[in-house]
Amino acid sequence: MINIKKILTLLLLGVISLFFVACNNTNNLPTGDNVGSFSSYEQLKDYLEELNGDYTKANILGGEMYADSVAMDEESQNNYESNTRDYSKTNNQVEGVEEADRILTDGYHIYIASGNQFYIVNADTLDIEFTYSIDNGTFDGLYIYNGRVVLISYEYTYTEYDECIYYYDDSVIYDEPEIDSDETDIVTNPDDEVITTTEDTKESSDTETRTKVCINWTYTYGTHIRIFDISDMDNVTMNRELYFDSSYLIDTRMIDQQLYLVLNNYMMNYGLSDELFVPSYLDSAVSNDIMKMPIDKIYYMPNNGESYGYLILASLDVANDSQEADVKTYLGSTYRIYMSENNLYTTIYRWEYDETDESYSHYTDILRFEIVDGKLEYKALAEVDGSPLNQFSMDEYNGVFRIATTGYFYSNYEATITNQVYLLDATTVGEMEQISVLGGLGKPNEQIFSVRYSGDIAYVVTFEQSDPLYKLDLSDPHNPVVLGELYEEGVSDYLHEITDNLLIGIGRQSETIDGWTRFTGVKVSLYDTSEDTPVVLDNYLVEGDYSYTNVIYDQKAFLSFTPQGQDFTYVGIPVFEYYDDYSAYSQSLYLFKVYHSYSSIHMFDMSDNFSLVNSQELNSNYYSYWGYPIAKDTELD
Repeated sequence: MINIKKILTLLLLGVISLFFVACNNTNNLPTGDNVGSFSSYEQLKDYLEELNGDYTKANILGGEMYADSVAMDEESQNNYESNTRDYSKTNNQVEGVEEADRILTDGYHIYIASGNQFYIVNADTLDIEFTYSIDNGTFDGLYIYNGRVVLISYEYTYTEYDECIYYYDDSVIYDEPEIDSDETDIVTNPDDEVITTTEDTKESSDTETRTKVCINWTYTYGTHIRIFDISDMDNVTMNRELYFDSSYLIDTRMIDQQLYLVLNNYMMNYGLSDELFVPSYLDSAVSNDIMKMPIDKIYYMPNNGESYGYLILASLDVANDSQEADVKTYLGSTYRIYMSENNLYTTIYRWEYDETDESYSHYTDILRFEIVDGKLEYKALAEVDGSPLNQFSMDEYNGVFRIATTGYFYSNYEATITNQVYLLDATTVGEMEQISVLGGLGKPNEQIFSVRYSGDIAYVVTFEQSDPLYKLDLSDPHNPVVLGELYEEGVSDYLHEITDNLLIGIGRQSETIDGWTRFTGVKVSLYDTSEDTPVVLDNYLVEGDYSYTNVIYDQKAFLSFTPQGQDFTYVGIPVFEYYDDYSAYSQSLYLFKVYHSYSSIHMFDMSDNFSLVNSQELNSNYYSYWGYPIAKDTELD
């Protein structure tokens, strides 16, 4: 028998957690498939100075590198209890490729990373069995694998710092010479908090220019990975740490026991001092000290001559505490990623200005990194017009990379928006060759609001005043076609397949008056996609101009669970609902029961054998549902 109480408990906890290159002459920059590493740090520094300009007189931020002590346990236990229970899982984009989440369960325990706290909760008793906290930072997500928990956090330190740096021409001298006390002035804000210093330049006796820069405080930050052994809940130990100093986490993925990290580091923007222009990191499998990135792990690669940062890619076996992580650094950066079981794709957006017609065009550079023995190896790149909306705009299928983009073209005379799907060869080396492009999606001024791929089929939603839902046939990569399109009011911001012929859309209802479109509430739509043109089976609306669900920008907020052997799926979405006078709002969880055999008109049918304190039952002709206020002290009957 389905335990509805436990299902609701997991759903509610989920919602709660959700709220809480190497040459010295840049005239010959690498092109095509030219990729390589540098022979020395000096060569890298010379390359960066010519490529990006001389930053040696920038405001260099000092301070000690951050590292925690590591609690090592070389002999982790392997007697972790096996799973036999049925439970909901993270809403991953690609089957077999796990994504980090803030709440996970193995059926026996619930693992919650909220703010700066991590909890392990007994799923039966809801007792907290283990807690861990960090002082300066927040947890970004977690993974669980075979008696291991991987915690990912963003951490920072603020340190008062008092050091003056003197420049004589291009040389930096840290020892303060005897000078007049009024050489440097302190600049303060209205609250008299020191925020920066000015520079004063004087001529020394030998006519050399001397510049003084004083630093009063420093802010350091980084991304921290901790791996815990939870095979014995009475003796949870931290076995492994990684820390990437001054690096922002873009995203992570995990395939089996291999964890993949994608980070951006902009240290070169702080100046090219010998200590600060190269990324650094800690790997407890090697040392408990911060290490400078080895020069043979820093690569130049094809780019447009505008590399202002480092792209860091790391992979490690979360079950092997002694195996060194594979860490590589590439000149460049990324904004959004997609990962299949075969490749990692990173994307970066850019604008180009054409002086001839004074216009701006919008492009995306795509880099493909192949997974080889658990490590990421650069293989190819491509350029497409426009940019993807999110990770769901990208997909790999049968050796073809598909990416849906919205492009923008601006000039003094016109502004044009285009929507298209590119199909690229994901097997070539050097350049991902364009196989085809399907353009012309959407009406004028519409842009892509959601995309979902399903094998040979893709669904694309564009929107300005109404919602065209396109069904595309991509089975022939050389000849993609539009099978059909459905127009309706509102827009679906997130699409999710329930079955091969049943699609659910989460988004916003809208109305257009005198040419102006406004959103009027949350919309949940059910579509029959068995034919070429999708058909609306039913809609449910949560009315309110400012009502919304965070599913529209975070697919982890979408909760679904199909009990084993059943022909229905539970779907849950959190909703913010504002009162009529907008004086207050409530947080609710809407839970639907979607039957796979949709011949019945009762598309969303709520089970009536459970209730929640402060619940309110509302009815319509087609379904029944409950909206539940979400709070930490919510009790289950």
